[in-house]
Amino acid sequence: MDHSLFGHEGPWTEAAYLALRHDGRVEVVDGTLLIGPGAGPRRARAIERIRAVLAAALPDGLVVRGPQPLRLGMDCVLVPDLIVTAAPASDDDAEEADDAEEADGDGVDEAAEEEPSAEDTDPDTAVLETVSETTAVETAVLDAAAALMVIEVVGSDHGAADRSFKLQLYARSRIPYSLLIDHDSPFAVADMIIGGRYHEYARAGGEETLLIEEPFRLELDLGEITAPEQSQPPASSAESSAAEAAPTQALPVVPTQGPGVKT
Repeated sequence: MDHSLFGHEGPWTEAAYLALRHDGRVEVVDGTLLIGPGAGPRRARAIERIRAVLAAALPDGLVVRGPQPLRLGMDCVLVPDLIVTAAPASDDDAEEADDAEEADGDGVDEAAEEEPSAEDTDPDTAVLETVSETTAVETAVLDAAAALMVIEVVGSDHGAADRSFKLQLYARSRIPYSLLIDHDSPFAVADMIIGGRYHEYARAGGEETLLIEEPFRLELDLGEITAPEQSQPPASSAESSAAEAAPTQALPVVPTQGPGVKT
C-alpha cells in the first residue's frame, strides 16, 4: 500500500486516486477512499472459475474482463472483480477507422497536425499515461456506460460495503445487470436495473446452479465454483498391495581399501 495516502489532504480526486500504488482493493467513492479485504486463495480461485464459465457462455460481441477500474461518476471509481462489456473492435474495423481518419485528414495544413500542447491534452488521458508507468495496476479506466454486467465475488471477510453499498453505486450509474456471488456461504444473486434500482431476478444457494436467461444464458454451478482445489488422489489398494509384495533387492557391497584397512 502507498503510504502517501496518509498525508493526503481534502477529498480524493480521480487523478489522485489513480496515482496511488495499490493492489486493486482500493476504490474511491465521491472523494472518499474505500479499502476492502485482499483477495485470498479461495476468492482468487472462485473469480478465475467464474471468468472461465462466463467466457464460455458469452455470445459473440461480448467479453469478460477485470479486475479493472470502472468510472461511476465524478471522483467515483470502483474495481469490480469482473465486467462484461462489448468486445473490442476487430483489426479490420480498426484499419477501416484509420483509413477513414486519413481520408478526412487530407488537405489539412501541417500546423493542425502538430503535437497538441500540454494545455490541449485531455487531463484524464495524461493521468492514465502517467499511471501506467508508475503504478502496479496498469489498466485503463472504463466508463460505466461500457459495462453490461458487473460481477462481485465476496466471502465471509466482506461486509455491507461490498454486499450492498457498491451495488447501489452500480445501480446509480444505470449498469443494466449485476451478479453477486458469495464463495463461503455459498449463494449467488442476479439483479437487473428497473426504474433506477436493482431488482432480483435469479437466485441460487448451496450447491445449486444459478440459471439466468438475460442478458445472455448462463448456468453457474456453485458447487464447482466453490469446490476446494483437488489434491493428489491417494494410491489405490491394488497399487499399494503390489508395492508391498515387490521383493527387496539387496545392493552389492563394494570393499574399500584405505589406511589401516586390510583386504
